[in-house]
Amino acid sequence: MEADSTVLRRIAQLYSQMSPSQQMIADVILKDPEASAFYNVAELARKAKVSDSTVTRFAAFVGCSGFPALSRELQELVRSRLTTSERYQLSRALENEEQRTVIQFFEDDAQNIKMLMERVDLEGFERTVDRLLKARRIGVICSRSSLSLGLFFEFYLHLLDKEVVIFNGEPRTSDLLQRFGPEDVIVGIGFARYTRFTIEGMKYARKKGVPTIAITDYPSSPLVRFADEVHCTPTGIASHMDSFTAPLSLVTALLRTMFNRVPEQVSKTLNELEDIWSDFEIYGERK
Repeated sequence: MEADSTVLRRIAQLYSQMSPSQQMIADVILKDPEASAFYNVAELARKAKVSDSTVTRFAAFVGCSGFPALSRELQELVRSRLTTSERYQLSRALENEEQRTVIQFFEDDAQNIKMLMERVDLEGFERTVDRLLKARRIGVICSRSSLSLGLFFEFYLHLLDKEVVIFNGEPRTSDLLQRFGPEDVIVGIGFARYTRFTIEGMKYARKKGVPTIAITDYPSSPLVRFADEVHCTPTGIASHMDSFTAPLSLVTALLRTMFNRVPEQVSKTLNELEDIWSDFEIYGERK
């Protein structure tokens, strides 16, 4: 284990080796590390619906000398974030509660980006880039609100001359799944609450032997068991809406890395597209 590895990264990396009870504790911590940092043993056990002794064993399993050490590590992470937040708040003359709430919305998204940076599996990221670049065609399974991420992904994959199919639950697109094989890649994008279509699409792709990649929120996501590569991105905020800031950042990073791998191809495609955009007057002129 790397000495500088944060406790959140260690929990995410060890998740697949945990018992079901330990995974329940991990889910509580990964979902809300800020609150978890200040739970005592009994409170964390109650939240995770496990025994106090299971929490103590969990702390040792993730490399801490005991529960107090686990709490200290979580609190150090939280305090560093709160300190940054407080400094930012003090630098602004916010006139009312609504203004403070608006700023908090941005800070929630910024925090999710920080958590993504702490947890990202860079080796898995590189493998995903390789798979996408080598794929004959790419399918993106996404539905409901996550469709927005799929459409963004599709738009820029076309700049790499990739054949891309969006599977959004519409029956006519579902029929195209049977065309995919081992030379292709399926990317499933889904977050709690996970749609049945995305789960079943990933399951079908795995059954057909199609390489699969999951972009999801937790290691306990149902997409994980059908994926060859998994990228967990935080989406939680205090709202009925999910925050897609971190997932969009991950997708953008994948695309930018792919573009950097084949710069001549991208340049050639963009030059050809510029001619089309000009002929069809796609963009208005600047005034």
